[in-house]
Amino acid sequence: MQALTDVTVADFTQLMAGGWSTQKLGDMGADVIKIERPTGDVQREMSYRGTLLDGTGIGYLTMNRNKRSVALDLKTDEGHRAATKIVEAADVLVHNYRPGVMERLGLSYDDITEFNPEIVYVAISGYGSSGPYADRPGQDLIYQAMTGLTSYTGRAGEPPTPAGTVVIDEHTATLAAMHTVQALYHRERTGDGQKVETNLLNAAVDLQCNELTYSMNVGEDLDRGEKTHGHPYLYPPYGIYQTDDGHVAIGMAPLETIADTFELDSLAEYDGQRQLFEHRDEIHDVIESYTETRPTDDVVDELVAADVQASAVRYPTEVPENPQVQHNDMILELDHPNGGTFKTTGIPVDMSSSEPAVARSPPGLGADTRDVLGDCGYSDAEIDRLEANDVIRVAGDSRE
Repeated sequence: MQALTDVTVADFTQLMAGGWSTQKLGDMGADVIKIERPTGDVQREMSYRGTLLDGTGIGYLTMNRNKRSVALDLKTDEGHRAATKIVEAADVLVHNYRPGVMERLGLSYDDITEFNPEIVYVAISGYGSSGPYADRPGQDLIYQAMTGLTSYTGRAGEPPTPAGTVVIDEHTATLAAMHTVQALYHRERTGDGQKVETNLLNAAVDLQCNELTYSMNVGEDLDRGEKTHGHPYLYPPYGIYQTDDGHVAIGMAPLETIADTFELDSLAEYDGQRQLFEHRDEIHDVIESYTETRPTDDVVDELVAADVQASAVRYPTEVPENPQVQHNDMILELDHPNGGTFKTTGIPVDMSSSEPAVARSPPGLGADTRDVLGDCGYSDAEIDRLEANDVIRVAGDSRE
């Protein structure tokens, strides 16, 4: 049995910080009921690089497996009543609306605990529910910039550089899922539900525990090197180096090991971590003078044979061919809601019991409205009436 079997999640989320967190709960076995407006989650139509996958946004497909879709209009009395019935039977409610929205919808924590006092109520916001920035809009890039991450990413002399993926959204989603499970465990022991709040600003600070601790205690910011170093406070050989046909990443290793492996006697003059850091650009050039003359695979083989962490720099289209990625089952093929299949990333954890699993591919809009409302006590005639009055949307509805 999966860990969250018999746990029902009322999912009022969209985009990654919310949607990915509830997908993680679904992977653990929870029955995640995705409550969407009749026009659908915004990510259903959001393109990446101008591209949809068979008419559906890739972000939607990425973050909505193991969910059931109910499409209803929360701004109508009957839509609100239907949502309330779903929440009444739920163990968890998750939303990532801006502060005040759930209150205006009559679905605040205080509202919900009036009829479901044991609910685990998870609120994800940009900056928190109170404070001087609480009402500000935000997005992943903003939190990276606000907390210093963009200032030490990239090379010296270049503008502040954001990460290549939405690391703050991703970390926030993981924190939200982890602490939802914590709250469920607490409820199992005590019988008490609770409100769980996390936000992207906190996640951005948490993600940089090493970097911010360094700067706060040493009293200096992290400057960037002129080369493709792997990190602003680590010393060589840690970094990325050009090869004859690409690039290679080299991890932390004694410099004498690199000197012996590549027969670079000039590296012997550098000694001690401080000196290595201070001369990181010139040491990078010495190492690259060797790697740029050799094929990538040969450089990697030489380093791995010397027990040095190393990898060719790969592109996303190459990742599915990685033999370890294949062995770990990290690429899945799921059913597309519009027909056919698509590939996506797998579940990154193995467990000897309560194994996470994919039981449902991402649902079409309103695919489960009829079933879920039926579970809540609505008759077929009532559901037909709600559909006719545009309160809900069910699978196969052809409206624009």
